[in-house]
Amino acid sequence: MVRRHSRITMSLLVKLKLGILICILALFAQSFAQEKPEVIKKVNFGYSKNPPARTQKNPKEKKSGSEKKSKKTEKNSKQVAKSKTSKEPGKNGKLESGETPGSTVVGKSGNGKAKIEPATTDAALISAEETGEMATIAKKTREIAKKASNDSLPLTEVYKVGIDDVLFISLQNKGSGTSRYYTVLNDGTIDYPLAGELVSVVGLTTDEIEDLLRSKVKLYENPEITVKVREYASHKIMVLGLVEKSGEKYLRREAMPLYVIRAEAIVKPDATQVVLRKTGAEEATYELDDSKTGEILIQTGDIVEFIKGQAANSAIKVTGFYYIGEMVRKFGRKDFYEGLTLTQAILESGGLRNSRTKKVIIRRKNEKGLLESETYKLREIKNGKIPDPLLMVGDTIESAN
Repeated sequence: MVRRHSRITMSLLVKLKLGILICILALFAQSFAQEKPEVIKKVNFGYSKNPPARTQKNPKEKKSGSEKKSKKTEKNSKQVAKSKTSKEPGKNGKLESGETPGSTVVGKSGNGKAKIEPATTDAALISAEETGEMATIAKKTREIAKKASNDSLPLTEVYKVGIDDVLFISLQNKGSGTSRYYTVLNDGTIDYPLAGELVSVVGLTTDEIEDLLRSKVKLYENPEITVKVREYASHKIMVLGLVEKSGEKYLRREAMPLYVIRAEAIVKPDATQVVLRKTGAEEATYELDDSKTGEILIQTGDIVEFIKGQAANSAIKVTGFYYIGEMVRKFGRKDFYEGLTLTQAILESGGLRNSRTKKVIIRRKNEKGLLESETYKLREIKNGKIPDPLLMVGDTIESAN
């Protein structure tokens, strides 16, 4: 009985030990399973560095408040920039009334329509102001340069507009159909409608007339006007004597050298002298062989006569008077000399007042003391169809119009 009891006790102890051992092994196995695996580092023997280990973020991790705020601000700024640079069309793909490409919708009015803000920027306005200022400066610079150049130019390079000249004036702002011809009237003005009044142009160059008209034209902000002389009719001279082309000539400058006049008139080979008669000055005779003679300046109203030998001596001698009426600028009694012709007398008296004067009457006493009249057409004399009539002492010259 005792043996049996001891055996039972021994078996219980063995089972207990086994149970304790099993529990210990189970606990050890559980603790070993929870340990992290050891990370094995790669060895590169100094050739390069190992890249940093990437850490994965938990997708379920919540974003902080500052990140949300910054991303929201960035998104709003992109939307504002997009709305300023381009405007999406409406529902039907059409722009709102008054809307232009690049404009911005800033809100809606009381009637539900969109308010459109033009796409004009401050930079564009500043650029326009700078452009306008630069244009004004450039214009003033041109005006100063023109004035300085005109003042410094010699008479042979300047032409000042006179009575009966025909001007061609073009206004480029309005396009075609704005170019017209204007004749300078007897009072020295032109009737330019856009100026609003008669404009005095006598004694001005074409550049000065352009500046004057620009200041008077108010219909356009910056009128672009060009003026040119198309018909020279005010600067008259008379060429006489031994030439192939005698008669009235018109200067295209304030003064021209004598050699130019000599070439245009085609002086004959037997001419050896030239006689110059200038208004308000004594007659002067020059030798054509002298090189300085060709440099003498011929101006408006001068009479140039090419002669042979001593013929000039008789031309200088005054033997009486003749009389010329109000058709010329300087009418009244004038000195008479042998060889004086009708056209010479007109030029010596300052020229015709009116270019419309076509016919002239010369009245002369006959042997009985009675006046006899002879009518001459100036155009026929000028064109060489009839000779230029010689005057006599006591002749009276009047207009036949």
